[in-house]
Amino acid sequence: MKLRERKRGLPAIIVIPMIDIMFFLLVFFMMSTMYMTNVKTVPVKLSDMRGGTVTDDVAFAVTIDNDNHYFVGDTKVDLGVLQQYAQKEVQKNANAFIVVRTDANSSYHAFANLVDALKSVGVARFGIATEAGE
Repeated sequence: MKLRERKRGLPAIIVIPMIDIMFFLLVFFMMSTMYMTNVKTVPVKLSDMRGGTVTDDVAFAVTIDNDNHYFVGDTKVDLGVLQQYAQKEVQKNANAFIVVRTDANSSYHAFANLVDALKSVGVARFGIATEAGE
């Protein structure tokens, strides 16, 4: 009995499933890195301001809500604990930059106390977070 001879050719590489998997991985990593940059903060209504700049070298953010409570991230703190946070950052980096987020309805007195507390532990650089103006 004689068998037919098989023709040997190059194996076929199916590319479409590989493209689908690569696209899925790309979307997965893009979405996961977006969530890694999310900073936990207390929601506040920031004031509008024109001419602001954006910076990336922030040590941490301090928030003053409309009830004049202080928050580091989403943790409520008093001025003494806040000074300890700031002092640790100044010890690590003498040019530590701290962002102050104040609610539009918070009092100036709470903001002045915060600035005074930051300066008393040696913070020389801080910024005020605002919404982008028109």
